[in-house]
Amino acid sequence: MSQTRSQKDMQRALELVSSLERADPEVKRIYGGLCHSFPVMVLQSGLCQAVAFSADKASGDGKRAQAHQHLLEHLGEMLGVRGKLLEALQSAPTPVYMHHTRRVLEAWVYFKRFAVSVLQVQAGEDHEK
Repeated sequence: MSQTRSQKDMQRALELVSSLERADPEVKRIYGGLCHSFPVMVLQSGLCQAVAFSADKASGDGKRAQAHQHLLEHLGEMLGVRGKLLEALQSAPTPVYMHHTRRVLEAWVYFKRFAVSVLQVQAGEDHEK
């Protein structure tokens, strides 16, 4: 029996978030906080700017950079974009970009829920500690 897109998104989000269960606790905490805040960044600034912010943070060293790297990898997985996500978004035609934005906002609900249930990171926990 075929699954709805929402069911597939939920399953994929669970797999991706669960892949961090054994990660460093600080990386999990930061990633979980990003799961809660990323949709807000997308709504306020747009998908391209939110991804650019994360790409900038991911370019450094340390646990925060690792968390942003995971976020970008997971975004790419959800959107079916392999390789350089930011470049793909910057060069996407407007209808494709709009579709990607909708897909992220629809699917990210599950990332937020699994950040709580799998990673034990509650909404409102400061991910910028």
